Amino acid sequence: MEEERRTNLRTPFFTDVILKSEVFDCAIATDLVNISINGMLVQGGQVLPVGTECIAEIQVTGNHSRLSIGEIRGTVVRLDQQGAAIRFAARLEWFVLFTVYAPYCRHTLEKVDVNLPGVDL
Repeated sequence: MEEERRTNLRTPFFTDVILKSEVFDCAIATDLVNISINGMLVQGGQVLPVGTECIAEIQVTGNHSRLSIGEIRGTVVRLDQQGAAIRFAARLEWFVLFTVYAPYCRHTLEKVDVNLPGVDL
C-alpha cells in the first residue's frame, strides 16, 4: 500500500472544471472531486500527460447562481484510476470558499450517494 504523503486538508467538492493547456492548445471539461490549498483531483474528460502545465477554471454552480474562479495555474503531477492530480503553482487563496460552501453546492448534493475512495460526506 502506498504511503500517504499529503499534508493539507482535502475538501470533497463536486463541480465543473475547465483545464486549458497552451502546449496542446485545448480546453478540457472535467469534474472536480476534491480540492486543497495546494491542488485538486479531477475526473473525466480527456487526460493531460503528467508534467503538463495547465490553467484551471472552476465553475461553482449553486441552485440560483454560479461562481467562476479562473486563472488557477498548475501542473498535472499524477494520473491513476482516481483521476488526475493537479498541483497549483501558488496556494489557492479562495480555498476557504470550498470548505464553507461544500455542503450547499448543488453538485455536492447530487453526488452524496456516490461511493468514491477517500470521500466522506
